[in-house]
Amino acid sequence: MTGHNHYPWCTCGWCVGGGNRNGGGVPAAPVTKPLRPVYSEYEKHQATQTLKGYGATSYSRCFVNPNASCPVCGQPVYFYANEHGSRVFFDELGKPWAKHPCTDNGRPASGSVRARPSSRPISEINDILGAEQKIDQRILPVGRKARRNSWKLAVVVEVHFADFRMEVQVEELSNQNHQKHRFFIHCDQPLLAEGDLVSRRRETFSFLHPLSLEDIEVIDGDRLVDFEALEKDIDPSIIPDEVSELMPSERRHFGSGNGGTAKVSGPLRSVLEDFAKKGIVGAKLVSHYLNETGRVTADGSPWTPRLAFFLIALSGVSQEKPVRQKKRTTGSKLQKARKSQPHALAKKRPRSSEPQSGNSVSQPSNKTHKRRSEPAPRLSTDVDEWARMLSRLGRVSRKDDEG
Repeated sequence: MTGHNHYPWCTCGWCVGGGNRNGGGVPAAPVTKPLRPVYSEYEKHQATQTLKGYGATSYSRCFVNPNASCPVCGQPVYFYANEHGSRVFFDELGKPWAKHPCTDNGRPASGSVRARPSSRPISEINDILGAEQKIDQRILPVGRKARRNSWKLAVVVEVHFADFRMEVQVEELSNQNHQKHRFFIHCDQPLLAEGDLVSRRRETFSFLHPLSLEDIEVIDGDRLVDFEALEKDIDPSIIPDEVSELMPSERRHFGSGNGGTAKVSGPLRSVLEDFAKKGIVGAKLVSHYLNETGRVTADGSPWTPRLAFFLIALSGVSQEKPVRQKKRTTGSKLQKARKSQPHALAKKRPRSSEPQSGNSVSQPSNKTHKRRSEPAPRLSTDVDEWARMLSRLGRVSRKDDEG
């Protein structure tokens, strides 16, 4: 047992041998969650006064100061208007973009004005976030899971638009780290500008359309333009004459970003170089083998001869077929060997020094005799020779013909 008023994991002389220990004999430290700091009533009161002074009474007002008052009830609201005469009053910014009920009637604004609420300075936001943590009735979501699943306000800090592609960088306002996030969408006009407010939840972004002032919810890479309608008059099987015929909407197939010119580099260029070494050149062949090998454009579309032509032109890979040398056949190799050694057969078969008659058979050399069997002797056709052979047997005798 541990000593009186000692912690269970105490290792003093009184507690050694007892207390809360693990299997190895080492005191086991307890696993406890960090406790929320305890603030005094005075600190809570000061934090409440700070929030009231900034007017931070709701989630949106912690980060964005209301830029108007309701003409009906006089409450602080967020006012949006565009150049086309539309205006909207919001109670809260961000998803679901709750409109103020007094003025939710679509009345046009007087004159041509573009009004947008702007975020607070970073110093004010940090003061508000520090004070909000001390009050009992929290305004912001509490807990990691609640913060992860909630919509967070962010401000647009960078926008690039070109070739039906808009790239946006936003900076979070709801935390002191002010993390930055990037996303891009395909659209026919710039839908955001620096300073605009965006609502973000994980990989989803929500903002107001500049013309209709309606909520738009997108994820990275979404399309808000009908490319098929823009390119309906283009025949993808016809190969163009020049790279200048590339339409702005077609640049999406080559991954052009940041308003730059479409270009081809990296793995796709290496693929074209490998094709050229194998004799796969030309827009039609290249498009065929790109699709056969499972490769698609940067937009995820299949390759066509038209797109393959632009791909080859933008990559700069040569389309000349490699010169291949003719393979030597076996007959040509033997013929060349014979020409280079005209006396090879003479060395292998030396001639006999004795003269030979036309009917005689040449005697084989010793080397040939070892390898081949001796040929059978030829029978003589001479009658006298036959008579002598039979006379040796004692049966036949020859009488000379009388003249």
